[in-house]
Amino acid sequence: MPAHLLDGRELAIALRASLRTEAQSFTELHGRPAHLALFLAGEDHGALVFGQQVQRACRSIGLATSWTAFAATQDGAVAVAESTIRAHVALASTDPATDGVVLLLPLPLGIRQWAVTTVLSDAKDVDGLGPRNAGNLMLGYPSYVPGTAEAIMLLLRHIGVDLRGQHAVIVGRSNVGGKPVALQFLRQDATVTICHSRTRDLASITRTADILVVSAGHPRAITGDMVKPGAIVLDAGINLVEGAIVGDVDAASVATVASWLTPVPGGLGPLTHLMVIHHTLIGPLP
Repeated sequence: MPAHLLDGRELAIALRASLRTEAQSFTELHGRPAHLALFLAGEDHGALVFGQQVQRACRSIGLATSWTAFAATQDGAVAVAESTIRAHVALASTDPATDGVVLLLPLPLGIRQWAVTTVLSDAKDVDGLGPRNAGNLMLGYPSYVPGTAEAIMLLLRHIGVDLRGQHAVIVGRSNVGGKPVALQFLRQDATVTICHSRTRDLASITRTADILVVSAGHPRAITGDMVKPGAIVLDAGINLVEGAIVGDVDAASVATVASWLTPVPGGLGPLTHLMVIHHTLIGPLP
């Protein structure tokens, strides 16, 4: 039996309606719309797509946005110094008229993520990239959580998945993908295995997963023979292949094995970018 599609679009419609109400309340309270500042360094396609999704959603929901882009050179680096990007992010973080700041990842060659995110205000770090929010997530304290991890939790709650005792395998260990997903699962008492580019015999591990999350950054890296029958598979990949957006999962083969599968596009994507808007509107955490 083919996998049920775990489509985020229906949930996104309801969430957008809720966010419009929150945005209107924010505007009435503050006398201005909430403002989200986005920073793009380089020309990574996934970062660009995500940023554009956020901008479009902000316009439809009722938030103001600003967009600062630092162009890449031919060798993949950027034409400005790391200190310049830091200064721009720091300025937005201290601007009283800016309510959220998003640094779009990955960063290009020569720009260190930690060097830029350390100047992010905790209260405006709405994608949970800064050391304070990331540390609070690890410790189980209140924190902003990166959008992919939060969207995954929302979808699993939607289909009534109880994570307690489940074996979750995460393929990918990025600061915005695999790591926060793993920490969220641990908080829900799942048993978690993290795999990455140096993992030996990856298929032998992914075949043990009750829940398989793929955030590897490689198109169609997970195939049906690598999936346990009946597993829930969540594809967090965004890849451009021959002009089309595809995930990190080979959907055609995995759909014949899994019980649930997030499509790409249409699975996690419609929800992920709404998470940073939600964080922007709710304001500083306690």
